Amino acid sequence: MESSDDHKRIDRAAIWLSGLCLVHCLAVPLAFLLAPSLSAWLDATETQTHWILFGLAVPISGVALYRGYRREPNFLTISLGLVGLLLMLLGVAHLFGEELEIALTTAGVILVMLAHSRNLHAGHKHQASRS
Repeated sequence: MESSDDHKRIDRAAIWLSGLCLVHCLAVPLAFLLAPSLSAWLDATETQTHWILFGLAVPISGVALYRGYRREPNFLTISLGLVGLLLMLLGVAHLFGEELEIALTTAGVILVMLAHSRNLHAGHKHQASRS
């Protein structure tokens, strides 16, 4: 059986990764505006960076959300996480164009962070009820 600390660690790791992604998504457009000489380099690495972050987010979030759902099934929490990951995928894959990438990715990251936060709080309630 997994310990409560394991659940907390993986949810916190997922929240940190989501936060890193959010900072990246918001900082890159600002960097484009402030540093035109770097824009070609940033543009060349942008899509690759998003795929790498998304590739990290899926397994970490997937495991954390699955464990949280097994511990305390909550349809809203799992839905927020899955919809968030889907929005991130739509943004990274440019399925609706590059102009929506930041909006889709940012919305997705916020939903994933919210899901993991709900998982953490559900773990606290679960632990308190066992005491």
